[in-house]
Amino acid sequence: MFVTSLRTWAQAGPDTAEGIARGAVIDFAAQFLTEDHEDVADTLRQLKAVGLGQAIDTHPAPAGAH
Repeated sequence: MFVTSLRTWAQAGPDTAEGIARGAVIDFAAQFLTEDHEDVADTLRQLKAVGLGQAIDTHPAPAGAH
């Protein structure tokens, strides 16, 4: 996957780095993080929810902050 991204970047030029980086993240999620029945968007939503939950658990709002 990394080599493919580098090859694409080398062919397309440095102005396309942001799009290639996005594509690499999506490819990584598709290949390594998804289950057979999930798509990339579902997986990324789940990761976001877990990360948000962990952040809230680590840094709870002060008492009476509501």
